[in-house]
Amino acid sequence: MPPSPSQRQSTPAAVAKHYEQSRRRAYQSVLSGAWQQAASTLAELAHDRRFGLKDWTTLATAHYRLGQFEEMAQAARRALELEPDDFKAAHLLTMALIEQHRFAEALPYFQRHASGPARQHYHFVTNHAITLAQLGRPAEAVHAYLEAVVQQPADPAIHMRLGLAFKALKMYEQSAESFLTAHVLDPKRFAAQLMVLHMRQYACVWEGFDAARQEIVKSLTDMDVRAGGTQGEGAVWSLTAIETPPELFRKATEQVAVKCATGVVPLPRNRVPAEGERRIRIGYVSSDFHSHATTLLMVEALERRDTERFEITLYSHGKDDGSVVLRRVRSACEHFVDMTGMSEEQMARRIHADGIDILVDLKGHTHGNRMRLFAYRPAPLQVAFLGFPGTCGADYIDYIVGDRIVTPLEHAEWYSEKIAQLPHSYQPNDSRRARPAPDSRARWGFSEDTLVLGNFNQSFKLSPDTFDAWVRILKAVPNSVLWLLADNPQAMHNLKHEAEARGLDPARLVFAPRVGVEPHLARLPVADLMLDNWPCNAHTTASDALWMGVPLVTLMGDSFASRVAGSLLHAVGLGELVCTSVEQYEALVIELLNDRPRLQALRQHLDAGRTAFPLFDGARFAGDLEQLYLRMADLERRGLPPQALPAAV
Repeated sequence: MPPSPSQRQSTPAAVAKHYEQSRRRAYQSVLSGAWQQAASTLAELAHDRRFGLKDWTTLATAHYRLGQFEEMAQAARRALELEPDDFKAAHLLTMALIEQHRFAEALPYFQRHASGPARQHYHFVTNHAITLAQLGRPAEAVHAYLEAVVQQPADPAIHMRLGLAFKALKMYEQSAESFLTAHVLDPKRFAAQLMVLHMRQYACVWEGFDAARQEIVKSLTDMDVRAGGTQGEGAVWSLTAIETPPELFRKATEQVAVKCATGVVPLPRNRVPAEGERRIRIGYVSSDFHSHATTLLMVEALERRDTERFEITLYSHGKDDGSVVLRRVRSACEHFVDMTGMSEEQMARRIHADGIDILVDLKGHTHGNRMRLFAYRPAPLQVAFLGFPGTCGADYIDYIVGDRIVTPLEHAEWYSEKIAQLPHSYQPNDSRRARPAPDSRARWGFSEDTLVLGNFNQSFKLSPDTFDAWVRILKAVPNSVLWLLADNPQAMHNLKHEAEARGLDPARLVFAPRVGVEPHLARLPVADLMLDNWPCNAHTTASDALWMGVPLVTLMGDSFASRVAGSLLHAVGLGELVCTSVEQYEALVIELLNDRPRLQALRQHLDAGRTAFPLFDGARFAGDLEQLYLRMADLERRGLPPQALPAAV
């Protein structure tokens, strides 16, 4: 009896023929760019012992083309099981891990190929440098980037990354040169142009400052937000410290938000539950759930929340530093999810599956943000809060939380989000934090009759205009000194040079080293008065000063960043210290320095009222924020679009 068709199909020869035909179809799919078909066919063959090294790397490549990075990593690992030294498999695996932000897992594969043919592969070397940079090893990253620069010196992208590595080392002048090289190679690369000036601000190199600012404004004016290409690389945080028309600031953030959303398919929209159906689920997304300003500010607001009406999840994509404040926020919330090894899509799918009703971004356009995950729309309501002083420019963020000072409703056109106003300051604070005994003046080398003007902001917030005003104040008050943060050696050197060029003895600039939180708080009362900078005000450093009873004079402009200190001062009943012109600012500071009883009265006001001020009332802040969330949820339940939410009276 002849064999049946099924018997003929199961013979070794038939199986081999079927395997080769299927394999041939898979590779034809690869050649035609049909990556889904290629991946499916190869996956069906993967159990066969004939499935070899090339097949696994091809399958990994197909998964890469499909954005399936976990499956890509699995296929690349199988290839390495067959040939542990295969460079292509190692390259594919490291690419997959980098896409998932799993840098520590990727590093050993780069180390295995620290020499040999792999070092002639530009993208492999570049990825090695990226991994080192992400792991907080910038000095090693610089060496790897320079290795890549030798191979492709005309690629502006590598100079951009080199600039960031120099920035991490506080080598700001070298960083500026790297960004300048990138901009020369690609004059349309807006982020490079912006970062040149930003790095020079860090170093307080101000030559050509106004001309560079005007060129940035021109580039923004001419920019096509949806042009693509190298636009949207970021760096818009830099604009907070440069006088920028608010409508152009929004435009700058929009081009980043557009790029973040490229290729994203939003998830199915969940609904906000009916009132009383269950608690409202709030999710906070940040890489700063450790000893960082954002968490130090927010912790009490989380501890004082209404646990009967709200269920909180913290989604962390940052480090675990084991700090007290990290333990406090974790204890204050129902859930803590570590997302450090996830891609933005994986993060979004997890948040969507958790049924979050209101998702709050605590990063905005700051370093290490995951803006792209919000483009997936994992929650029905998405909110920007606290981390970034300005609009996100994203049509997938519904609200920005502010107040009547930082985000007046008449500024609505400068925000892509709807403004949601808190009744007092937008900035939360922790009334349970330390308030150490003040240091003595002698501890910091000041005599009792010296008038100490303090400013402990990072050097990038300083500008020629601000420094000009400070020098005029110091000249008008001969027994005064300016107490600054020793932010970096380049800035310190250049500030002394700038003082001398303005006819001021550089010895009147005194630099204070970086110290821990409590020692920093203890030294603040040594200052008689804090001077604010503009257009990017003091934020956390301002509330630190007020907490320790030190008054602050600010100059308020139109941007969110230039109105923060004004918001804080109004929340402690000192709106009189908010100025709207340089002339008013200088006159008020000089007047206060020449009126010690008035200065003392301001300090007594802060000391006596501290526990009653809205700025330091964590329970009140938590309740006010929750009322905003309830108003947002109510509109969503009624099928209404997001709308401006004025501060409750």
